[in-house]
Amino acid sequence: MNAGNVIRNSNRETLLDAAQVIVTERGVVAMTLENVAALAGVTKGGLIYHFKTREVLLQALIERIVGQIESRYAAEAAKRGQTLKALLVAMIDDTFTMAADEKTLMRNLLAAVSTYPVQLGPVQHMYERMISSITPQDEHRGVALMVSCALDGLVFLELLDIKRFSDEERAQMRQALVDTVERSFSA
Repeated sequence: MNAGNVIRNSNRETLLDAAQVIVTERGVVAMTLENVAALAGVTKGGLIYHFKTREVLLQALIERIVGQIESRYAAEAAKRGQTLKALLVAMIDDTFTMAADEKTLMRNLLAAVSTYPVQLGPVQHMYERMISSITPQDEHRGVALMVSCALDGLVFLELLDIKRFSDEERAQMRQALVDTVERSFSA
């Protein structure tokens, strides 16, 4: 790889960083090519070199976030032994420790999907990969799917502001999920 490619990749990441800040702070509507270029400190032409349209930039941002989530799950599972049980506990921990700004970003991206349903592709692929990775051991398939769905339900309830759970409720849910996983894998 030559220095030009490194700089271009760095510019691409800088542009994605800027897009992420804008979406987190002001929503997808504010993520214009002009706003992203200005925040990143590049010309609009420099941005268009990497992302031809706003939709392409949004798609790249969603793909990046999906990749970050999958990487976190994998890294945490690897620390715990790279088993299905380790992956489930990593998913539980990640869900219950999600930072407020990440929730805001995800809420704003979720709102964007109603306008740009084609952007669901990377998220659907992530779920397909996740489900296929948590179901290879048939005896634990039901528990793995239940935990995954319970975590998604919790996230969506909070992202959509349907329910704000207290710290005590969150601790109780987290412990119940971990206990369920522990019991299932020790049987």
